[in-house]
Amino acid sequence: MSKTNIKQQYQYKVDDAWRAVEPTNADDCWERFIKLSISGKVECHGVPQDWKCIRSSFDFRCENKIPAEKRTEVETSLLESFRKEADPHPHFPPEARRFLDVANSKWRKFRNTGTVFVGRHYGLPTRCVDWTSDPFIALFFACRHNPEEPGVVWWMDYNVFSYAIATQWMPFYGKYEFVTDDFEKDFTNGEDKEILIRFHYLCLLERPIKQKAWIIMSGQYDVHHDKEIHRLGVRKCGRFIISPQMKSDLLKKLDRWGINCATLGIHEGDLCLEKIAADISNKHGLSPPIIL
Repeated sequence: MSKTNIKQQYQYKVDDAWRAVEPTNADDCWERFIKLSISGKVECHGVPQDWKCIRSSFDFRCENKIPAEKRTEVETSLLESFRKEADPHPHFPPEARRFLDVANSKWRKFRNTGTVFVGRHYGLPTRCVDWTSDPFIALFFACRHNPEEPGVVWWMDYNVFSYAIATQWMPFYGKYEFVTDDFEKDFTNGEDKEILIRFHYLCLLERPIKQKAWIIMSGQYDVHHDKEIHRLGVRKCGRFIISPQMKSDLLKKLDRWGINCATLGIHEGDLCLEKIAADISNKHGLSPPIIL
């Protein structure tokens, strides 16, 4: 059976693949997250609104706005514009500048995953999706915005995902590990491959260090990450639906544990850089901003 036929037969339903749990109140939610945090090594993705899927901010904003054949051009221009406009700004952290300079020196292009990772953390629409190893940090991001909407925390077993994601690389790169440079080469050249890849950039940047964050990138546009993760064989996963009524109480509980904007590296000066990212997005027709 061809790969195309296999994909056509693959039936995916998010409610079956990622079973939803809806805590009854803030205390119930808190207890469930404590159990999740000690159940094993998990990775979580927190969002302030229930879109019933995991998609990158770039894919969300391009929908019905940017045709598929134009997305490589737009994505490249976004990354180049952010690098040129944010770099001279006095609030731009020196470790971020160093990170971008190293990436540019290696690849000789501003279109690289380093620029993606830095831009993503200042609100630039990019192809990556953030994950954290701390369920409570994901809960913070699920509660931080959109007080009238339910938030969602998606979770999956780290070890199960690590094995599953590696199994897809052999047909493309001939190996099961150390494929980041291979992916990067494809990305900088605008080549699309049907894979997901995990990137860790914890050595320099304050925000991902404090947020215990890493990213998943897709080799293609318009990808539903939740569906692709399930297709790879990840079954130890789920999601929590956080009702709007709980958000304020949960933020107070998180603050008592020292989880807030200050401790997660979200500074007042970042607003200037986020405005730069928003302005760049607007110029490329990718507004209004979507909080992800």
